[in-house]
Amino acid sequence: MHGTSALRTACQAATAASRAASRAASIRSPILWTYLPGQIPYERGLLLQESLVQARLSAKAALQAAEASEWEADRVDSLKRVADTDVLLLLQHTPVFTAGRREKDPEQLEQEGARLRALGADYVHAMRGGQTTYHGPGQLVGYSLMDIGAAQLSTRCYVDRLERFLEDFAHALSVPVHPLEHTGVFTSPTTKIGSIGIHIRRRISLHGFSFNIEQQTKAWFDQIVACGLADVQSTNVEAEMRKLGKLKEGEGKKVLDVVPLAVELFGKRYGREMRQLEEGDEFEETRRMISDGVEGRLPPLEKVMLGV
Repeated sequence: MHGTSALRTACQAATAASRAASRAASIRSPILWTYLPGQIPYERGLLLQESLVQARLSAKAALQAAEASEWEADRVDSLKRVADTDVLLLLQHTPVFTAGRREKDPEQLEQEGARLRALGADYVHAMRGGQTTYHGPGQLVGYSLMDIGAAQLSTRCYVDRLERFLEDFAHALSVPVHPLEHTGVFTSPTTKIGSIGIHIRRRISLHGFSFNIEQQTKAWFDQIVACGLADVQSTNVEAEMRKLGKLKEGEGKKVLDVVPLAVELFGKRYGREMRQLEEGDEFEETRRMISDGVEGRLPPLEKVMLGV
């Protein structure tokens, strides 16, 4: 697990060494966040992530081009906003099982995909790390698209902060955290509530985390050996709060209830200002791309990856 004491000590030392960079966060663009409406199909969410990251990489390349010094100020400002802005997308997916890069057997993938699709869910082979997991209604998913180089974070320390953010989140919701030598957040040696899976492309992160909020997530997780841990079952905030007497009969906890808390704690863990995307703000380029992604208007993935 990335969250071992040795790693955390190393990451804390690195954090202390880069305090000046953290204090200068107010000079940098804030992390923009938004909660996507409805339930987003996984592949549509993936396309949106890829499009935002490719736009950043293309903007960085354009600003480094020789002719950039001859451009009008408005064009340069627009490219800088796209190149320099980190984004946190918060959402719920339609039911989907995703296999990470560790799942490599084509025959097994095909058989498992057929079984899970028959249950009414999508099945996708993703580029994130890890093994098979579930995303769907009742679960908060966060896609963190962050320039970890500009944030002076190694990949391991970036993941460590992500894990510690989820632990902060669990504690704030009165959910116990049990440390284990596996990536993610566990409430006991045999119950898991939060998962992490990332991909880094040219120092910009994709994918991120998921955290089970509502009881409805459990029935779907029971269909798989989540993350390859045969002796571990899923749990959720509602179940854990009921165990502790924090929820009365008939009461529940919804994903939308916890979004503001997640945003606040994410910003604190990374030492960054969080700013919600709003109509009329200066981040028109990002807002337009997110709107196009939610509505299914973005170019196909193969064109995005080619920078078309």
